[in-house]
Amino acid sequence: MLICGAIWLVAIQIANVQRAGVISSAVRENRNRVIAYDHFISGILERADTAATQLARYHDGGAGGPGAAPASLIDSAAVDPLFAKVDVADAAGRVRWSSRPGNTARSLVGEPAFEQLRTDATRQPILTDPARESNTGKVSITFARAILAEDGKFGGVVALHIPIDRLTRFYEGADFRPHDLISVIRLDGLTLARRQGAVVSYGQNLAGKLAMQRQAAQPWGTYIGPSSVDGIRRIFSQRRLPRYGLFVSVGLGIDDALALSYARTRIFYLTVAALSLALLGGTLAFWLGLRRREAIIQRLAAINKRLCEAQAIGKIGDWELDLESKLLTCSEETCRMHGRDPAQDIMTSDEALAFHDLAGRKEIQRTLRTAILSKQPAQCEVVSTMGDGRVAPLRIRMSPVVDPDGRVRTVLGTEQDVTTERRHEQLRAEVAHITRVEAVNVMAATIAHELSQPLTAAGNYLSAAIYLAEQGRHSLVDQERLAVLLGQAGRQIGLSGKIISRAREMISDRRIGEMASLDDIVEEAIALSKVADPAVARAAISAQLEPDTGHVAADKVQIQQVLLNLIRNAAQAVADVDKPQVIVTSHREAAGMVMVSVGDNGKGLPGNGGDIFAPFGAADRNGLGIGLSICRTIVDSYGGRIWSSISPLGGAAICFTLPLDELALLYDVA
Repeated sequence: MLICGAIWLVAIQIANVQRAGVISSAVRENRNRVIAYDHFISGILERADTAATQLARYHDGGAGGPGAAPASLIDSAAVDPLFAKVDVADAAGRVRWSSRPGNTARSLVGEPAFEQLRTDATRQPILTDPARESNTGKVSITFARAILAEDGKFGGVVALHIPIDRLTRFYEGADFRPHDLISVIRLDGLTLARRQGAVVSYGQNLAGKLAMQRQAAQPWGTYIGPSSVDGIRRIFSQRRLPRYGLFVSVGLGIDDALALSYARTRIFYLTVAALSLALLGGTLAFWLGLRRREAIIQRLAAINKRLCEAQAIGKIGDWELDLESKLLTCSEETCRMHGRDPAQDIMTSDEALAFHDLAGRKEIQRTLRTAILSKQPAQCEVVSTMGDGRVAPLRIRMSPVVDPDGRVRTVLGTEQDVTTERRHEQLRAEVAHITRVEAVNVMAATIAHELSQPLTAAGNYLSAAIYLAEQGRHSLVDQERLAVLLGQAGRQIGLSGKIISRAREMISDRRIGEMASLDDIVEEAIALSKVADPAVARAAISAQLEPDTGHVAADKVQIQQVLLNLIRNAAQAVADVDKPQVIVTSHREAAGMVMVSVGDNGKGLPGNGGDIFAPFGAADRNGLGIGLSICRTIVDSYGGRIWSSISPLGGAAICFTLPLDELALLYDVA
């Protein structure tokens, strides 16, 4: 009786372990299913999103005046069999285009999706409640996305009707058990599509129920519990799609998962009952031995699986060479690398060498001889044609196994595809070269662009001084004028030297401790710009700087160069305006930054001007087109940013940010 009791206890334990294992396997299976279903639904929604983006260009054409029927929408995105119907409406809600136009005018005004998209500032796509189509009788949901006009305002809606059965074709043609469940649920609890067995349904409200509670707690989790609709216990796995405001759920019925386990358990109990009467001791010994064997096999299989996965990730294969039989035993990854069937993992050394060219064979044989003679590991790198047709560099390592008698009869080796490693080395070399070339280009462009102004001004001053000297007058006033002109010329030449020095520093390491007064920078930049450019002198230039933006952690000359470029560009932009105005403002922002803006009352920037801060992106007839690019380089070097905006005077404005000097801020607080 004790032996029989032990047999039954073992049998019950085995059944429980098996049941737990089945549940664990079912959980893994369900997780894999929900991941696949997540990809399936994401693919559908991404197709809809891509189609909506493509069809947005139709919003300003199509139907004629009010009361006109929609125009027929003939587009590759509109005829996608995924969509039952596609409508494109303008900002007033009138359907201008439709894949099923009909003969009457239609409007989306009053539709929840249209009203929400028209008032929603986020412009995220919306999935509406399931509804039955009047013309086809099919139930579908609407994927709606707002159309943005060129000014960024609401320009209309693209509505794509997706039948709900499209969302449940994940198991098309597969065995779907009676209690198997897949569903697509919005985060507000409304079921968009649900399939249980062969039955497709929709519209169930799960708000406040277990499914929504678990979704809120674990958006990508798995749990076991009763269904919120029919109460059947299932293994549920959920995955949220936050971009679309919904999640997918896959359920596996506990009874379905354990059906085979229950049948096996019953047979097992009957077998144990019969054997317990005749083979009490032998049955127990045999069963325990079998369990140990299975556990060892499973552990070995798991270890081998992890090893194979690691080799596949690292693109490393291993092999073992028997020097006496000349046979090579290869791992699965080694066979895969060379395009060989993993079942044929044993080959001769000649067959293995045939994977490489003549030079590679000689290098491998030389390395093998070195490893055997030295009894030390050796390695080499050869170029080989892989199984997929690629020509890839291989790193081969060989390690001889020395027997107790000192002889080498076996060599262990690995082969690693180092294509990625070599590619990274090449990319690092190319990036280093490009960086050096770009530094030289920036310095050359800066010098060519910025030296023109001070050298031209210095030339003008010297010409005036020469003219005054040639007059032959030596009065005190003339001498003072001559001294002033020569001093101004010397100042401009000195400024040229500073520009060259700062251009060199722009491509070198940033100096520590730079600080400059923003008031002085703006004042001197305005004064210099009026001297250097007649167009600037004609414009009324003013500065409105806030008192708490006194000092910036930047070099004075470099920021002056930025402002000189921006003021000159603004003055040239208002050259044809009756009362040209340019204004320089400053404003303190969060995170210790100050924003400086140079605006004008001109016509503004063109809408299709491209990237005006790119080199040659805003070139005029008299310039190199790199002024704004240099400005961006200088501003970026201090951790700021530069962008275009609208001036308070009605024209264009160029704004940039600089870090405030922290020491000056402390003094201000004190």
